[in-house]
Amino acid sequence: MSPPITLLRLATLVFATTSLALNNADSPDGFGANLDSARENGPQIFNALHNAMREFGSALHHNGMSLFPAVIPEGVLLYHGTDTKEVPKGFEWLAFEIEHAESFARCRGPPRKNPDKNPGSLEFAMHPPPPPPPDKDRRPRCPPHSPAGHLHIYQASRPLNVLYIDGMAAGKTVMGTVDTQDILLSANRSRSSFNDWARADSLCALAREWKMDGFIRMEPGFEVIYCDFTDGLRLLSANQRPATDEPGDLDNMQIAMFEWARAASQRYQGISSSRVILDYSSMVSAFFYPINLTNPDPKRPDLPRLTQTSDVEMSVVREHVGDSVLRSVSSRKAPVDWQGVTDMIVTRYAKRLPFIAQTDSIDVIRNEINGLLNIFIDYAETDDGFLAARQRCIQFYLQPTHVRTLEDKLIHAAIESTTTTICTALFKTREIIVEDIDADEQLAVDAAKQIIQNLMGTLRWSEWKECGPCQADELCFVAMWPFGNVEDHYNPSCLNYSAVIGRHDYWQQRPPPLCMNEQSCQKYDDVRNEEL
Repeated sequence: MSPPITLLRLATLVFATTSLALNNADSPDGFGANLDSARENGPQIFNALHNAMREFGSALHHNGMSLFPAVIPEGVLLYHGTDTKEVPKGFEWLAFEIEHAESFARCRGPPRKNPDKNPGSLEFAMHPPPPPPPDKDRRPRCPPHSPAGHLHIYQASRPLNVLYIDGMAAGKTVMGTVDTQDILLSANRSRSSFNDWARADSLCALAREWKMDGFIRMEPGFEVIYCDFTDGLRLLSANQRPATDEPGDLDNMQIAMFEWARAASQRYQGISSSRVILDYSSMVSAFFYPINLTNPDPKRPDLPRLTQTSDVEMSVVREHVGDSVLRSVSSRKAPVDWQGVTDMIVTRYAKRLPFIAQTDSIDVIRNEINGLLNIFIDYAETDDGFLAARQRCIQFYLQPTHVRTLEDKLIHAAIESTTTTICTALFKTREIIVEDIDADEQLAVDAAKQIIQNLMGTLRWSEWKECGPCQADELCFVAMWPFGNVEDHYNPSCLNYSAVIGRHDYWQQRPPPLCMNEQSCQKYDDVRNEEL
């Protein structure tokens, strides 16, 4: 599925990339990715890198605006739950976690016209709606006590070329979680959020054009829309699941659903075992561009949307993604580990900033600020305002990086903008707490805390929402479509299996009970939009 790229195509890609860099990166003329946009959206790009292929941060920043060419290495195991032992013909879904696929290993009843084959809802998986009456062209309904289906285990027989769509892109919501797929990649502004079958069909058409095998998305767990099961996968087994009246059946739905959520929670900090390798140096983000990402919902300014963009703008970004994918596949050079850079920055500051923001002790703040900044300061220097030290602070974790691509240059600018924001705030705090020895102590503490609180509000790091250790019968529960209440998004907490069930009001909607084709899904969305 991924033939060698010709020398002519490589030359075209090099020319296109150079042209993009020269014409758009710093140019006021025309529309394109540029350094000013990358700097302006620095914290958002920083978070996209830091949260990539990490369930927790991606759930909090669920309206992803970035795409990463990636490889699933040869030998990686993937899982598929279905109602048949047969290998799918055409595209279908693969899960990275066993519990995720198990939830779809069930009898599905008769096939539907243009079905939403993977609604992604745990309740849909466990309690599917009754199928329409059978006819001569359809299979009969699932009989009583029918087998739950089959669990397929596949192994990558070669490196699989995929595109990772960040955020919670498998969440079928009207909140913007599918914007990058529908508006950017598919140029479709009218598709129902629940019509995942049509969405996958159009994405796989794009995959064929871009010489790719599929797309990685996230819901409770990461999944792959895999476009051709006969190419690149080796079937290891297709075992039948137990019948519903057999002892082996997972008959406690609460626990089964809880364990799916727990499996997802085990990937809060990454997919692990090098199962996905992202090409950070080929990342393309809407945040690179001077486009309007304002959410039309004034209550959610924190969630970017693509609804205000033009078709022309989206066409330019889509072409950038395609060129980036083809370049990534052709070069296979080691990308800059930009996520590693963000990790170093986050681990340096993530615990210390809340410590400063919460204390009322000037001694604590003074010691924390000196501990953070002394590494950058040469006290023999006499420059006004520690300008040289500030610059060292800004560049410190960027020093090991070597910019190779246009995307590297944009990412570098975004991270530099973020570290500039951090270092400016810290040196301003130092000025108040350390340098002004005559300042009123309480006023100085209040001013310093306000600076750090404002900084944290700008950075919005997911680490500040983590629960800490939970008991064995609990998980740190964050809203992951279709689960989660409002408080689970803003304040994740340790919950046991009985508390997790029935929580869904954050996502504003429930899966439609009979959303079986484009028309019924659209009708459902129209009704829900009126209600909202």
